[in-house]
Amino acid sequence: MTYKELIQRLFSINLFGGIKMGLTNCYQLQRLLNFPDHAFPTIHVAGTNGKGSVVTKIAKALQESGYRVGLYTSPHLCCFRERIRINQDMISESSVETILPHLFELTTVHAIPATFFELTTLLALTYFAREKVDVAVLETGLGGRLDATNIVSPLLSIITSISLDHTDILGSTEEAIAKEKAGIIKSGIPVIIGPKTPHRQLLDIAHANNSPCIKVHSLSPLFEEENKAIAHTALNHLKSSFKLPPEAIAKGLEAKQPCRFEVLQGSPAVILDVAHNPDGLQRLFQATKKHFPEHSIRVLFGLSKGKDLDGCLTILRNNAAAFHIVEAPNGRGAAISELKARLANLGVEPSPIHTHSEIQKGIQNAVQAAKLHNQILLICGSFFIMSQARQALGINEPRDEIDLNERHGPAKPSSEWNR
Repeated sequence: MTYKELIQRLFSINLFGGIKMGLTNCYQLQRLLNFPDHAFPTIHVAGTNGKGSVVTKIAKALQESGYRVGLYTSPHLCCFRERIRINQDMISESSVETILPHLFELTTVHAIPATFFELTTLLALTYFAREKVDVAVLETGLGGRLDATNIVSPLLSIITSISLDHTDILGSTEEAIAKEKAGIIKSGIPVIIGPKTPHRQLLDIAHANNSPCIKVHSLSPLFEEENKAIAHTALNHLKSSFKLPPEAIAKGLEAKQPCRFEVLQGSPAVILDVAHNPDGLQRLFQATKKHFPEHSIRVLFGLSKGKDLDGCLTILRNNAAAFHIVEAPNGRGAAISELKARLANLGVEPSPIHTHSEIQKGIQNAVQAAKLHNQILLICGSFFIMSQARQALGINEPRDEIDLNERHGPAKPSSEWNR
């Protein structure tokens, strides 16, 4: 099968299904693949916000120090292969064509109902082992305790932040969510916890696991500064296992992923950011106002179903002068009509609200309006609007022919959930 056929088959697994929380499938595949994750040390990162930025900074610092570094992140923006990288280079189509058929064969022969994310995780681990990486840095997909990445025995665990997100799956309180994220804490393995976490609760869990716990206290209204502090703490700890020159650490701390306060200079200036929950959006506006204090803000956004929509919209209402609403094309986006109605219920007048059935046309309209009114254009919210937004802005990068991110409904019950 070709790369295109393989990833379409992979994508189709979750097309009509739901999230399955549990590790049984991954443990089976891990064993059948002869434990590929044992071939290299790992750093495992969970958290509500910041985990993608932290893994990127750590991986870059290790790479700059001369190591061959695997990096696993999710979701992707434009191309499935973004999720799996070695020294910033995406996994090749030929490697997917080599490894993924074997994974499909194992699931068929052994009747393993593995999901999109479970198979993608094992694809990454197998690829890293085959390519003989020196170390891999892994970002959890959702939660921690029952996330597919949690089959590894890491050198270091990191929990970046805790706030309300995915409450339909992880719990309705920060304490419940913290418990799920803390599931990545392993017996005797050090864990670093960020400043925006319930320290007392996580310290108790770490103590119960005999895990040394390192607290980061550098709380900042700016996510970038907080993420740098967490990554810096992690890299200082990793000096006992890796040679990390100061200049390599400095370069690593400046590394950023696309759509994390990504500023496109021009007229108007455009900021791309995947902030999609109240805490993330609040920090995003704080950063925008710090960097562009003299400008009002026009925002184009789409939000995903199941989010705290009123919490997100309240922050947008309080900080933006005009609103352009779009909907993710993969079925996971909250309806434009619902977001418009909720903004109206929050007291926003009709005139500054604009709705767009097509993301590309919405971008064109918002850019023109921001330029006319000398505003900053902030494009934020769901990961799943960003591929089309970036394309509309003329950003040329590898892009799949169709959106190959997960499409899923509510979480399926798991016998492991309350284990």
